[in-house]
Amino acid sequence: MVLLLDTCAMLISAVFLSIVGLVAGVAIPGLFMVAAAPWLDWILPVKEGK
Repeated sequence: MVLLLDTCAMLISAVFLSIVGLVAGVAIPGLFMVAAAPWLDWILPVKEGK
């Protein structure tokens, strides 16, 4: 019974940590890119005509 409870706790922790990892790895850098996009467009303008 203890082994079953330990396994359930480990699975719940793994799911929680995967969600936290997804947010930290994708959402937070995405927010910074949204804030940095106007600056990047000003510094490195897109060349048209090709």
